[in-house]
Amino acid sequence: MHGEPIRALRLRLRRWLAVTRLETLHLIHDPPTLALIVLVPAVQILLFGYAVNLDPRNVPIVIAREEAAPEGALRRAIADTGYFRVLADGLAPGEAARMVRRHEALIGIELPPAGDPDDAVTGAMSPRAIIDATDPAAVRPAALALEAALWRHLAPGQQSGRAVPVRVEWLYNPEGRTTWAVAPALAGVIVMVTMLLLGALTLVRERERGTWESLLVTPVSGVDAMVGKLAPYVFLGVAQAAIVLLVAYALFGLPVRGPVVALLLAAALLALAHLLTGFAVSALARTQVQAIQAVVFFYLPSMLLSGFMFPFSGMPSWAQVLGEALPLTHFVRAARGVLLRGDAGAAVAIEMWPVAAFTCLVTGLAAIAYRRRLE
Repeated sequence: MHGEPIRALRLRLRRWLAVTRLETLHLIHDPPTLALIVLVPAVQILLFGYAVNLDPRNVPIVIAREEAAPEGALRRAIADTGYFRVLADGLAPGEAARMVRRHEALIGIELPPAGDPDDAVTGAMSPRAIIDATDPAAVRPAALALEAALWRHLAPGQQSGRAVPVRVEWLYNPEGRTTWAVAPALAGVIVMVTMLLLGALTLVRERERGTWESLLVTPVSGVDAMVGKLAPYVFLGVAQAAIVLLVAYALFGLPVRGPVVALLLAAALLALAHLLTGFAVSALARTQVQAIQAVVFFYLPSMLLSGFMFPFSGMPSWAQVLGEALPLTHFVRAARGVLLRGDAGAAVAIEMWPVAAFTCLVTGLAAIAYRRRLE
């Protein structure tokens, strides 16, 4: 009697092993799935190891003072921090601040002309650092290092023995709220992930059910079917972005300083770009598993290289080139510009034209992949 349960357990174990062996053989004979399983973690660790840097680098800075001194103490102090790239020196008074407000630099230094040290101590002639705080994480460490560098530069010239104050002006996000920088970018991330998955699963799901071919038997052409399938999702993506921004406005006081309509149009273009990317992946993939893995392979680098999670200026040049090719990078900039800086619609259009070019490119790729799938 005791042998019966043991025999039943052995039979069940054999069945488990048989099914496991069968599934393993399926994986071995599915090279695309195996390749994606290996590539996804490999690419992520390479990006984290070589591309992602929590400290900003090459932060563009401009200096307004009486005379440029490329080899002077101030430039040496700035260079020693390792954070900055000096775009201009010796600018006219007020020009550094204007360049920051025109988004031509992230940090501007306004040094007063040489005068009475007592005036500097009282603040009448104290140096100013004007900082674009649209993305506080990208400039905060650099700003602290800059303040120390300015103090070291001014200290040797002090005659009164009192510290010279450095006035720091944070523009657009004076309190340095991380939520204000994250919420606009998060709207783009949510749209990207949702649209990629919906686009990738649409064609694969329809093909596995056999309904796609049935649809094409009707007078509806392939292009008509694709447009009809994807159009509702574009509106869904815009609604998602609007919900994120509305919640951030209601709960966290996210400012809305620019044209919201321009930003929502940018969200529609972002949604379309990723829908078509997912559709191209869907046309190339044979199964839903392959489609999902390919989507993950695309959107994880997008999140890492777009400036959403880590400072864009902290990445090496090759990683910045890759980031510039990703639609999310441009939407993050456009969203922060509209909401925090009050950028106009023209600035949004300039930022989003690479996304339009990406959309055209991926549309051609999706059409080619779809035709090959039909053949």
